[in-house]
Amino acid sequence: MRGYAWICGESMAGLERYLLVSPNCADLATPNFERKQFPDGESYIRIPQLDELEGKHVVFLHRIYPYQDRRIMQLLQVISIVEPVAAKVTAIVPYLSYARQDEAQHKGEALTADLLCKLSVNAGLDELVTFDCHFIKHPGKHVHAGLDIDHRTIMPELLEYVRPKAENPVIISPGEGGAIIAKKEGGIVMEKIRAEYTEGDVIIRATADEKLDYDLTGRDVILMDDMIAAGETMIAAARACKKAGARRVLCAAVHGLLVGYAFDKIRAAGVKEIVVSDSVPGPAAQVSIKSGLADYLQ
Repeated sequence: MRGYAWICGESMAGLERYLLVSPNCADLATPNFERKQFPDGESYIRIPQLDELEGKHVVFLHRIYPYQDRRIMQLLQVISIVEPVAAKVTAIVPYLSYARQDEAQHKGEALTADLLCKLSVNAGLDELVTFDCHFIKHPGKHVHAGLDIDHRTIMPELLEYVRPKAENPVIISPGEGGAIIAKKEGGIVMEKIRAEYTEGDVIIRATADEKLDYDLTGRDVILMDDMIAAGETMIAAARACKKAGARRVLCAAVHGLLVGYAFDKIRAAGVKEIVVSDSVPGPAAQVSIKSGLADYLQ
């Protein structure tokens, strides 16, 4: 550590790397720039060590959930400050908000996932590092809406953590979110049937049903998904597993938004334990994403 800076090794391009850490990632690394708020709610960003960033590969670690609209603006503010002086700008965003808005279900809907990527590119972002993004199914290098994305997964670490808690488990994905690891483990991918959006100012697209044609009598089940938001998918999947004879059901998801009373409702559906990563901090976060960022957080 030198002043505000954490210089951490050489980047792939041979550039000296400089890590900027947001205050909302203090559990992962030491924050090192100013983020404040004006009385009217507008965000204020200042990077006093800007001269030290010149010619370097600047890596910005920042969560954009919760308060995603405000935190996305802060992301764009930081990118716009460092882009004129940095040789390369990479943003590490553990959970990519708006990633589920990548397809229009009805005429006139915004493709906000694409919009976020385009805004980031226009602000000067060269690369995004994120985990288990909804619109990308495989780890690796991808391009979406003009943005280079280094897509990583923490699901193997989640499974490693939760597997010892189950006996003779079957790994089941309640949809496409956990399909890769379920198939790799010889498990099952359930067919999710979506309901229409709910009415009112708060919109929820509930899971109408989870199809499961499998005998789980006496078996423990580990349900694995990319995220839990309102919990509707996990609730429907847990009930289907119980109906199929499952002895115990455990849930594991990378991103634990657990909106409202989702945690309690999932437990009430017969789930013994809920485990998520700290991509979104919370009481259920038992697995750290640090292992997936070892090349940056040294």
